[in-house]
Amino acid sequence: MKLESSANERRRHERFKIRDGAYAFLRPPAHKIGQLIDISLSGLAFSYFSPSGTAPESEGLDLLADRQIYLEKIPHTLISDIILPHSESFSQITMRRRSVQFGPLTPELKASIENIIKHYGVAANNH
Repeated sequence: MKLESSANERRRHERFKIRDGAYAFLRPPAHKIGQLIDISLSGLAFSYFSPSGTAPESEGLDLLADRQIYLEKIPHTLISDIILPHSESFSQITMRRRSVQFGPLTPELKASIENIIKHYGVAANNH
């Protein structure tokens, strides 16, 4: 049996870019907050400052949005955590992008994530 690898990304759920007003928090020991970049029912990505430039360890993930949405301890798996390039080579501030895949979601968590997508999501037609 021949296995073929594809350069095309395959996702189970549509990904939505996020307008301002929705944030991700890494639980201790990280204590980081970041702006959501995009989200789907499968996972999300967010950016955050890292003064040391390193990716912090965290015990959990929370989400907060302006519309009184606060989700705690979202089950997830870390997919990637990369340094974002910036135009100022002399800058000592490092921005990182963390991508996570959601673990099994309760019906309540799934409904809340759908609510965030409804109020903050913008369909990403061009990837």
